[in-house]
Amino acid sequence: MRQNVIKRNTAESRANKQGLELIHALSEIERLRRELQTEIDERRTLEKKLANRKRLQELVLRNFPETRIFVFDQDFKNLLSEGAPPDPFLPFNDDLVMKLRKTFEGEGVHCEVSFSGRFYHVTTVPLASGGNPVKIILCVVRDFTERKAMEEGLVNALKKERELGELKSRFVTMASHEFRTPLTMILSSTFLIEKTSPENYETEKMVHTNRIKRAVNNLTLILNEFLSLEKLEQNKVEVVNSDVNIPEFIQDTLSEMDIIKREGQVIKYNHSGDQWMSRIDHHLFWSIVTNLVSNSLKYSKSGDTIEITSEIGPGSIVFIVKDQGIGIPDDEQQFIFGRFFRARNAINIEGTGLGLHIIQKYIHLLKGTITFESQLDVGTTFTVILPATIGESIRAAESSKSLQNKRKS
Repeated sequence: MRQNVIKRNTAESRANKQGLELIHALSEIERLRRELQTEIDERRTLEKKLANRKRLQELVLRNFPETRIFVFDQDFKNLLSEGAPPDPFLPFNDDLVMKLRKTFEGEGVHCEVSFSGRFYHVTTVPLASGGNPVKIILCVVRDFTERKAMEEGLVNALKKERELGELKSRFVTMASHEFRTPLTMILSSTFLIEKTSPENYETEKMVHTNRIKRAVNNLTLILNEFLSLEKLEQNKVEVVNSDVNIPEFIQDTLSEMDIIKREGQVIKYNHSGDQWMSRIDHHLFWSIVTNLVSNSLKYSKSGDTIEITSEIGPGSIVFIVKDQGIGIPDDEQQFIFGRFFRARNAINIEGTGLGLHIIQKYIHLLKGTITFESQLDVGTTFTVILPATIGESIRAAESSKSLQNKRKS
């Protein structure tokens, strides 16, 4: 019986022990469950925070498509990308790094940098924790290349508009002065013709009508120069080439200019070589010839000779105008192709100061060159070289001429 009691006590003790172990195990399981639940909750919270941060980043980038955001440590590792190097969007070079290091000293940075032909605004702020040293910084980089291009376009447009306004203002001032002289000449000549006695009428009429023609020609030149300049400024001048008989064209143009010659002035023209046809824009070429010859006549004395030569060589037309006029002062020769420029020895001679500026533009449109030599009170020589091309009609004409020469021989 005693043994039975002992066995029963032993069994109860074992059962109690197992019960305690079970309770302990259940308690441990509950503890582990609570810890696991806490970890799950923390993970969910972290995932939620990460999702919120991702949505925030996407929201920022969607509303600022040319912007990138970085968080750098002191080694300039991008913490937003787990230490990955900066996005290639960022112009990350030594100069920028030197500027950004100031942020770790507590100083915000605002600067503009260029990289691979693009322009960026860079802004940094220190991300300090209490009074601790700055260990990370926020860096925002925005590409503003398109905006800069628009701003530069607006600046250029405003500059061009301002220049055009100044151009028109100067033209009005110049025109009011230059128009006065020929208009006065026309008025006075008309009055004198009306008052001329019958016995001298024919002689006086010729003198005064020539004066009127010269005055009208001057007015026409002034208006043509301004209209030409306005077309050039607006890029509305187009080059239209056609076959031109160069010496015949120049001779016809010179005949039109007899009206502006002073008393005793002589124009001598000579064309060199057997080639006489070339393709060129005859309107622009007419302006070049007219302007250079009229300048030579205007700045030369009565009785002076203007020598003009032309030649069509291999691939080029050479046109030279030489006068014995007042010349151009050495210290002002660099300015003669500028708009409205008048040399100091030409102030009292009629003119707008636009002619040489315009024909230089025309010559550049024709892909040619213009040079000059001048000596004060001795004269000036202008040399224009233009590309010469041969069209089918020119080849046909030259072939016909060559065949005729063979038949004659």
